[in-house]
Amino acid sequence: MMNTEVLFENKNNKLVITMNKDVAYAEIKAKLKKILEASDTLFADVKPPIIVTGKRLLDGEETEIASMIHEKTDLEVKIERPKQMGLATINNIFTKDTSVTQTKVVTGVLRSGRRVDFEGSIVVLGDVNSGAEIVAEGNVIVLGKLRGFAHAGAKGNRSAFIAAMEINPTQLRIADIIMKAGMEKTDAGQGYETAAIEMGEIKVKK
Repeated sequence: MMNTEVLFENKNNKLVITMNKDVAYAEIKAKLKKILEASDTLFADVKPPIIVTGKRLLDGEETEIASMIHEKTDLEVKIERPKQMGLATINNIFTKDTSVTQTKVVTGVLRSGRRVDFEGSIVVLGDVNSGAEIVAEGNVIVLGKLRGFAHAGAKGNRSAFIAAMEINPTQLRIADIIMKAGMEKTDAGQGYETAAIEMGEIKVKK
């Protein structure tokens, strides 16, 4: 088991950089920068590609890590992506309090073709357009209109919820449950809309 942020290993003249999946990206980045700055011999006698593995990186994080390494070497960098969260990776169903989770905040409109996933909750300060995807181990909160794909509780937590100013998604999932097409919304006088599992089905209240 890894007890550090980043582990460097030379395997048959191939350099493997393993990031601890349980450590926040900011800590991994800081440790990697420190290691790269402290040594000028890390890439001596190393055959390409340099393998970066262990943690799923989001959005521009892959580019940032590759750029940091390329400041020290011209060798090819290959970043391996662990399997994405989603229905295929749900091994067990459970309920766990989601009122306190790590949160990733995304600013601005999520446009078609963009995917954001995070092992915690996701808050979007803007609309989520059709064709955009949000996948969270915790909750999904959209301070705008949700028209794209959203999956909360992506590792099986049926206590997770989805909230938005307006919920009209292309598809909506919580844990292993997919919202039925044409689901009617219950008026709860909230001023916003929430989707949660009740009696084995996703119910939307507004």
